[in-house]
Amino acid sequence: MSKAPAFEHAAEIEASLERLAEVCEDPTSAIYARLFATHPKMQAHFWRDTNGAVKGEMLSRTFEAILDFVGDRRYAQHMIGTEMVTHEGYDIPREVFITFFGIVRDTMRDLLAADWTPAFEQAWGGMLAEMHAYAQATPRTDTSNPYFAARLAEFEAPFAAKG
Repeated sequence: MSKAPAFEHAAEIEASLERLAEVCEDPTSAIYARLFATHPKMQAHFWRDTNGAVKGEMLSRTFEAILDFVGDRRYAQHMIGTEMVTHEGYDIPREVFITFFGIVRDTMRDLLAADWTPAFEQAWGGMLAEMHAYAQATPRTDTSNPYFAARLAEFEAPFAAKG
């Protein structure tokens, strides 16, 4: 017995990615060009990526997360949240991080041109809305949480007394 995909329009997302693979061998440079045009400050974060390997791996993981998010949803919803927090550690605001999925969609739309269908547009719009909801539900790391602040103070107190 097969389990239905987590996302109602999974077939359209998968079809759009398959079509992209048919018309564009490697969309990495186009996607990152759009990212850097949209968020110019992000380009500086890739100063060590001299051969594009980091960008390629990040895009590969993005596609894997998208396929899991619309499919079995074994990990993607958690990965989005944890990667958002991880990227905050790289000084990438979560508000910028979550836009990457839309940048992928917009670039695909351009690359597919006439092959981009209204069904693709609807499916991607719905998926991005669900992803945004997960992002909004992810606890922030850049704010103080009174519950944890009190426990952290209790934990640090013995160390402060010794110092």
